[in-house]
Amino acid sequence: MKDLVNSNVARQNVLNNKYALEEIQKAIGLRGVIFEGELKFTKQQLTSFFEVSSRTIYGCLRNNEQELKKNGYDVLEGNRLKDFELAMSEELDCEVNFTIKTSKLGIFNFRAFINLAMLLTKSERAREVRSLVLDIVIDTINKRTGGNTKYINQSLKLWRIN
Repeated sequence: MKDLVNSNVARQNVLNNKYALEEIQKAIGLRGVIFEGELKFTKQQLTSFFEVSSRTIYGCLRNNEQELKKNGYDVLEGNRLKDFELAMSEELDCEVNFTIKTSKLGIFNFRAFINLAMLLTKSERAREVRSLVLDIVIDTINKRTGGNTKYINQSLKLWRIN
């Protein structure tokens, strides 16, 4: 598991496995917003999910910005930000008018979310996600090559981001 934290190559190997990412997304069951055809999450949602401060996420972004952008982190502004705000208010079915009070907003797709989980070293939830990721990657590879594997970590719960 330390390879996922320390090795960009190990992280990319996981993130490039679209079959495993589909299975990971099903297993985790995150609730985000569909925007531009993808599931997206705000930094605020991820601080809540990983039980870390926004400064922790900001530091991780600052130290790994190129990697996270390559894997789906995006900064919205202008019309794209307005469109995202509309998508959030529709998807979350807010009775109150939902407003983003910023001119720029960073959002993560599922791939960038998993990338962030592999980079956060001080979050117990991120460690659990990394464990699940490894289990599913091994299982997916074995299934695609004709084998079968049981998950090592059976205790992972399904999470929802509200």
